[in-house]
Amino acid sequence: MTRVGAALRSGATELRRTPLLLALLVFAPAYVIYLFTLVAPEGTAVVHLGDEIVRTPLAEAFPAFTTPMTAALLSGITGLFLMHSSALADSRLVVAGYRAHQVVLARLGLLLGVAAVATGVSVGVMLTAFEPEHLGWFVVGAGLTALVYGMVGVLAGVLLARITGVYLILFGSMIDLFIFQNPLATDPPAAAQFLPGHYPLRVAMEAGFTGTVEIASIGWTLLYLGILTAIATWAFYREMNVT
Repeated sequence: MTRVGAALRSGATELRRTPLLLALLVFAPAYVIYLFTLVAPEGTAVVHLGDEIVRTPLAEAFPAFTTPMTAALLSGITGLFLMHSSALADSRLVVAGYRAHQVVLARLGLLLGVAAVATGVSVGVMLTAFEPEHLGWFVVGAGLTALVYGMVGVLAGVLLARITGVYLILFGSMIDLFIFQNPLATDPPAAAQFLPGHYPLRVAMEAGFTGTVEIASIGWTLLYLGILTAIATWAFYREMNVT
């Protein structure tokens, strides 16, 4: 665990030395969430939460569903760059005597920290325009959305080239969270429930507008996250051993 902690601190230092990622984590939530809040027209939004319908001002609906989306986008991009930027350092750690699973644990811990920061900053910006019915559950939903897409970013970083992975995260998260999972949509496609953002975003929206969540949604999210983590860990572990 001492080695895992040292590798974790080393990875955190790498992130602090990457101005672009720091700027994204700090300024992107303020820009995206505030922009959507600013351009929200006057009027009432109809938020679809499964079989339940909630009416709320558009100026509250927009920051509510863009907050998990922003946290997910930031975590996904950071997870992707984390794998590419640390590939050489991870190889050197293995050569220096680290076991592959120690490097994997350090990177997963770093991703957890990034997701927490992205979620915290995004929720903090959101609270200037919208206060959810149950803040705690909303943070859980937004955090799970960030973790799921962070793991998608890790997997993309291991398996794909950087540019390809960036396009996947940018367009994939927008199509999933902003189009297919949009709570303002009246008739989402049936395939939407199988996409990464379906259940965690549902947790956030239910917490935001009703104050209660379905435990099953959290369970499905954790299962989805567990599968993604297992696949990403295997791919990363295999790359470390090959290297």
